[in-house]
Formats: sequence, C-alpha cells, structure tokens
Amino acid sequence: MRISTEQLLGELVDRWALGKPLEVEELLGRAGPQADELAALIDAFLVRAPRREPTPEALAAVRALAEPPLLRARQALGLKLDDLAEGLVERLELPGSARAKVRRRYQDLELGRLDPARVAASVWAALAELLERDARELASPVRPLPVTGAMYRAATMRALPSEATVPPAEPQAASEPDEVDRLFGL
Repeated sequence: MRISTEQLLGELVDRWALGKPLEVEELLGRAGPQADELAALIDAFLVRAPRREPTPEALAAVRALAEPPLLRARQALGLKLDDLAEGLVERLELPGSARAKVRRRYQDLELGRLDPARVAASVWAALAELLERDARELASPVRPLPVTGAMYRAATMRALPSEATVPPAEPQAASEPDEVDRLFGL
C-alpha cells in the first residue's frame, strides 16, 4: 500500500506538535518519487509553524561544528597550530622532520576529519599535557546537524558534498604508512 504525501506530512506535523524529532530524511525516503512534492509541503508547513527555541543538544551540535572543542581548547591557551605540533613531536619522541605531518594530522583531528577512537593513547596523553585538560573529552566525531526542514535538505544538496558535513582531508601522495600515520589511526 502506497502512503500519500499528505499522510507523511501529517506524521511530520504530529511529531512537531509533540516536540519530537521531525525525521525529515526518513519521511522523504518513504515518499519515494513524491519526495520533492513532500519537501515542498514540509517547507510550506515550517514557514508557517511557530518558531521554537532550539534544544540544548541542537545548540551543542551547531557550536561543535562552528568551533570544534579541540580548537577552542588550543586557542584558549593561545597555542598556535605550529606550537602544538612541535609539542606533540617532542612528547611523542618523533624526528623533527615529522613536524609538518604531525601538524596536518592534528589539524585533521581537531576539525573532526579523523576518528578519535583510532588515535593512539600516547597522542591523547601528549595532548592532555599540552592542552592542560583531558583531550579525549574534547574530541568526538563530528555528527551531522539534525535536519529540521526540507528547505535545509534542498539547500545542502546544492551547496555541500552529499557524503559529509566536514570536508575530507587533503589527499596525500600514496606512500607506506609511517609512525605518524599509525599514531593518528591511519
């Protein structure tokens, strides 16, 4: 049995009235070939619906994307990226020639481009010393923002890559993984 766009919109309105997540992507997926029609109906509803205050979780997600916690911690101490990279090289007992690569890998971690769970414990220990706090608590995988409307979906389809909210790390020349790659979980 095929479900109509009006029924799907009704589900969204019910969720909205109960203060539940709207699950727009799921509804659009269920709409199949009528997804564009449903998106227009959702847009029209959201334009007319009374505005609500964002949840603390939504605000935290937006803040984390706008200014990652590792970046805030580093900047709060006035550490430049080069200074932090130099400190990591020293604490991890890496050769000075690894400094540029450590800088790139740390920046990828800071911006959510690397999986924090794959980073070596020795890197976290060094970061805890350098940042004067538990760096693991500051590093969490960047999650996509909660989708609150089809208008957002349509805009991001045109403006952002479809697979990620964070740009991928710059491609590196193909080479054998070295100690820096191993430490950063690559």
